[in-house]
Amino acid sequence: MYRKIAAVLAAVALAVLLPSPAQAHGQLAFSDPVDRSTLTEPRESVRLVFTEKANTAAYFTVKAPDGTRVDHGWSGGEPKPLASPVQELTLRDGNWEPQLYKIGFPTVIPVSHWPQTGVYTITYQSVASDGDKVSGEVRFDYQGKITAAPAGWQPPTNQPDPILLGQTTAPQQPAGSGGATSGAVAGPAAPDSPTWPYWALAGLVAAVVLGGVLVHRRGAPRRR
Repeated sequence: MYRKIAAVLAAVALAVLLPSPAQAHGQLAFSDPVDRSTLTEPRESVRLVFTEKANTAAYFTVKAPDGTRVDHGWSGGEPKPLASPVQELTLRDGNWEPQLYKIGFPTVIPVSHWPQTGVYTITYQSVASDGDKVSGEVRFDYQGKITAAPAGWQPPTNQPDPILLGQTTAPQQPAGSGGATSGAVAGPAAPDSPTWPYWALAGLVAAVVLGGVLVHRRGAPRRR
């Protein structure tokens, strides 16, 4: 009996610690250059293609091997059909259901110059239309011609918008529509009112119950 209880609690703890299915929403479909590929010619921009339009507050960087940023701004490209549809999970009537996304929404990031050969890193942070965070990086090896920085070039120093760090509420946009709608932005949470993530509370409850079961089992008299 005690083993069954322990097994159930372990399953509950595992379930609450696993990422939510919603985290698969609005993710990167593919990139150009492809992750871990080699680029042999300089180009004016790189592209990231998502299953929905990037949030207006999205943050993108392109860094040279020495960490210097060579990006300057970003813009949304024309939506195009994906060569391979991407499956994500969508919440409908309280259930997570698979849905195929056949249209890709490009984000074009201009590259100022190519100062070195080696591994370049593209990073992205955004918020999906349902509020899920979208973030990651793409790394590729540049082995092309070294190009000089434009006259008066200064590496950008902008930082992610507070909404990408969970400090405010992101404006929402219709999933896969390519258009953004305005939304109210909430102020920062009060520093004196911390909240616990639901998975931490569930894990704590499971640990307490499991500890009580083990103590009760040790204290129970053995039958002969």
